Amino acid sequence: MTLFIDTVLDFNYSSVVSTIGSWHPTLPLLAIGSYNQEKGGFVTIFQENGQALDGCDWPVLLSNQVTALAWHPLRKLLVVGWDGGELYIWLEYSWARLEAPHNSAIITITFSPGGGRLIASDATGSLSGWQASSGAPLTAFHHQLGDVITHVKFCASLSTSESSIRKLAHAAVAGDENALDVLAAWRPRTTARIKEGYHPDNHACFAVQDNGIILYIDHSGSCSEVLNAPGVIVFIGIISNSYLLVAWEIGGAISLSRFIITDKGSLTTDTHVRMSSKNSESIVLAGQYSVAVITNDKVVRVWDSETGDNDVLPNDSDDPSSGESFTSLSYCNLSDTLCCGTSVGNIYLWRRDYKSNWKLLSRTSVKGTVKEVSWGSEGLMNPLLYVNCITKAFILREQHVCWGYSSRMSMVQKSAHEIEIVSKNSITSQIISSATVKYFAFKDNCVALSDGNEVQIWTCGKDEDNILFTHVRSFTWNTSALLMYNEVLVGLIAPHVECYSILGNKLGMLPSLEGEGEPIAITNTYKFIAIATIDGILKVAEITKKGLRMSYPAKNCFEMIEDFGEIMRVSISSGGNFVCLSIANAGLSPDPKIYLWDVANDKVSNILLTDSKALEYQSIPISILWDTFDPRLVAVHMRCADFDKVHLFFCHEGELYEYKNWCMSPESHFQSEFILCSMSTPHVVILSHQNMTKILFDVFEDSEEYESNKVKQALNFIFYMTIGQLEKAVVMGSNITGIKSSVIWTSLAKECVMHKRTDVGAMCLSKMENIKGALMMRKAINDENLDETSRIGILAVNLGMYDEAQQLFQESHRPDLVTRLVSAKESGLNEIIEADGSGENVLLVKSAQHRLAKILWMNGDTAAALKLFEQSGTLVPYVPRMLIAQGQASFLAQYVSSSHNIDLIMWWGHYLESIGDLDGALDAYARANDFGEQTRLLCHMDRLDEAEKICHKNSSSLYQMARHLEVNSNETDKVVKMYIKCGAITSAIRVAAESCSWNLVWRAGSASSKHAVHAAAILENAEENEKAIALYQKAGKPHMALKLAMKCGDTNAIVAAVECLGDRVEPGLAVALATRLRSVNHHSQAAALLASAGKPGPHRAADGGRLPSPQGSVADEARPHSPHPTLLQQGEGFREACLLLRRVRENGN
Repeated sequence: MTLFIDTVLDFNYSSVVSTIGSWHPTLPLLAIGSYNQEKGGFVTIFQENGQALDGCDWPVLLSNQVTALAWHPLRKLLVVGWDGGELYIWLEYSWARLEAPHNSAIITITFSPGGGRLIASDATGSLSGWQASSGAPLTAFHHQLGDVITHVKFCASLSTSESSIRKLAHAAVAGDENALDVLAAWRPRTTARIKEGYHPDNHACFAVQDNGIILYIDHSGSCSEVLNAPGVIVFIGIISNSYLLVAWEIGGAISLSRFIITDKGSLTTDTHVRMSSKNSESIVLAGQYSVAVITNDKVVRVWDSETGDNDVLPNDSDDPSSGESFTSLSYCNLSDTLCCGTSVGNIYLWRRDYKSNWKLLSRTSVKGTVKEVSWGSEGLMNPLLYVNCITKAFILREQHVCWGYSSRMSMVQKSAHEIEIVSKNSITSQIISSATVKYFAFKDNCVALSDGNEVQIWTCGKDEDNILFTHVRSFTWNTSALLMYNEVLVGLIAPHVECYSILGNKLGMLPSLEGEGEPIAITNTYKFIAIATIDGILKVAEITKKGLRMSYPAKNCFEMIEDFGEIMRVSISSGGNFVCLSIANAGLSPDPKIYLWDVANDKVSNILLTDSKALEYQSIPISILWDTFDPRLVAVHMRCADFDKVHLFFCHEGELYEYKNWCMSPESHFQSEFILCSMSTPHVVILSHQNMTKILFDVFEDSEEYESNKVKQALNFIFYMTIGQLEKAVVMGSNITGIKSSVIWTSLAKECVMHKRTDVGAMCLSKMENIKGALMMRKAINDENLDETSRIGILAVNLGMYDEAQQLFQESHRPDLVTRLVSAKESGLNEIIEADGSGENVLLVKSAQHRLAKILWMNGDTAAALKLFEQSGTLVPYVPRMLIAQGQASFLAQYVSSSHNIDLIMWWGHYLESIGDLDGALDAYARANDFGEQTRLLCHMDRLDEAEKICHKNSSSLYQMARHLEVNSNETDKVVKMYIKCGAITSAIRVAAESCSWNLVWRAGSASSKHAVHAAAILENAEENEKAIALYQKAGKPHMALKLAMKCGDTNAIVAAVECLGDRVEPGLAVALATRLRSVNHHSQAAALLASAGKPGPHRAADGGRLPSPQGSVADEARPHSPHPTLLQQGEGFREACLLLRRVRENGN
């Protein structure tokens, strides 16, 4: 958060009109061409402090005015053009005139990027080129072109390092492994300071004539036409070193075209846009690819020539002042800031944030109409803004807002000379300083202000309600920083640190030793200060009444931190024993880690804040402050990917532990730009929109008084909770008084989620009186199907930590719990739908799409619901129901006609049939290729010839034809055959049985073994025993076939059934069957049946279940004559089988 402090430029003359101004590209020098009725035209060179440069006697031309100015990009060389054609140069405090071939007003003067070439043109079309690499410029070439040159733009120079990198890249692509290794190891030093030495240059340029022609002037000065625009060209610029942006006016509007520049200067059209604009002053390049244009009285558009995006810059004034309009634009590449002046003296400043979004930074005002604004810098470090209001001129310097905070009052700088004071009882007061406030220090009832040269001391009474400060003294002290402790002031006077008392007495100095470098940062917490130098040295000192005292030796960060580049932020604890710092790495890029130096033990640790949703380097520390109440607590302002946040850490045994969830609604406090001002438990103090805001710890939200003892008890509880000693935290939490217990236990329960302690978390839920959550946790702990991670996820759900719960459920591989959690959240269905819909998530996504479609249907959003029904694959019956219920039957008909969904077309056919549109239904069935439904409907419509043509297409159509014939004809044989052919065997059996066609029943049963039992039962009842027995056999039911065969006395059927059954015959049935077989002289089968029913032992198994061989055979001779021992142990059935075999042999002999 910054302020822009304006300084009025003093020309030492009255009634001066400034016509033109120009900043030196690298030095804080501003040249202004002015005019005065008495003295005529003249040039003044100002310094950054607004004072004219001493020792310069600039030329004064009474009858002429300054028309052009140009600084050499590297040297203190200024070239001035006049309306009489004169060219003057200022070189190191002296003026001289150049003998130039110009006789009319100079229009343009431009230096090349490296300063080696100077181009000048006049109103008659004369163009001259000069060599300007050293000394005074010398004429190189001269052209009389005839047409006036209005703009000159040099091509970008390719730096040596960039050229080398490009060569390495080409070599690496070509396969050079060494080049690839070098390229991979190269790291840019983006913030390194420019070193003296060789500066690349490019003498080629583009020159614009007033007739719309663009000329390319090469290194030797030769001219060639490369473009003829259809209008008057008002602006040209080089974009990203590779493109030429050309803006020409035609038809009352501005056309912006980007051209690709070739090595020989030819142009190829790349992209184009057309918009309204006021004049050439209203177009400026704003970054690598962006172009800013004033398109209306108070509208500024930024066009991204790479992506085509076109954005309007925000403006806080919806009702602009009468007659106010934007007049000029200027862009600062150093701070990425765009400035716009208006006709009533207002100055708007926009800055692009780290998300590439433009935000209104500030609005300030000066007296007069702003004609011109332009940016310079103070040694390429601090931006400076020149504002030309014709009769007055200003330099605006950007500086950080000064502020101060104590428990008694807060102070915020409102302007260059004003400090606003607000007491804790909301009483306001002001400090109006005669000096510009650049540095500020505040302690109790004393304030020190400084403009860098003089220090002012202001004091007020010790009465709590007395905040009226009075100026008591001033003394000279050239300091670039200001700190205060008690009555001692500490300042930075490079390269040393000095101490003064508030009385103006010098107390001492802390010198910088050789090799330590110049101090670049100095901060204090109470009486301890930390000093960081440009060479990476850290010093810790104590403020005493006699000055500064170092208790510990200086520390070299290069020795204790790996990949160290430089110190960015540093802060020391109130106890003086810990230093917290952030650094840039060796490539001078910000390091996301937070480092902690244990000064007493000389140990360094670090912590990296990680976020699963963001990249590692999207969060960097930009401010660090230690608590003034508890020396263990430190606050860090982190710049994050979404919005800035303040993180709190406890220091324990040389390590940092993050205290999370200290603020439950960070978005409400940190969404807008802010500065971390102070850390004073139980508050974190930030500065936003130039107003102090105190953010209370959530633990204290229901407490009205913040007594030190109660605050200390609460901090001890938070400390143990944060470092993971939860048992001690439980003890401390039980003893805290004055703070609502539910807040205490809620904080501890959330910490249990981080440390995965279900036991303590369940106890916290009970103490929070969350009965439902406690019962749920008890059930989860006793559930053996849940792992520990899932139980922690359930705890997180009961605490409202849904993101953490979802992550825990994902870690435990429980997609069912993830689904339930996400679906229960607001817009959870959308979150599921937008997730990856592959693998195991397919069903989840489809289900979510269907549910959301039904919700949209109920809300009347038919189009969105229809699309989601399509995606979920649930068109039927929901889409027809939805459209018909809303009276959109015609739209449904149109939708079905263009759809290829078979289910939807079939539904539509059934619907048409239900309302009597049989022809439409038939067409729908035909589209769906459903021959069954076509056959059914054709039969219903008595169009049998058409039905017979398609009935053999498939089994469904054949079945429908058979049904029709069954009802409407007596062709039983044909019907049964159709049923058999289409696979409707049950229907075939039924029709055949109803007509007593037993042969057809037998035929239908024979067609399917699955239905053979049913047919056999019908034939058995019809006393068609032979067919029934055959079907029982076909169905694999020999028992049923055997019983039926015995019942009807069919010996052949009995024999066939016995052979089929084998050894599966029950013993009782086997004896009856054997008796029946013997009676009809089937002795062998009877013997085998009895042997199977007797279940012989190993001997039977060894024979493989075969019958004994006849007497006299080889097997019989090989068999032992004595009976086998196991045979004597067989049952009655086996003995009877042996008798039968003997009888068979006797009959055979």
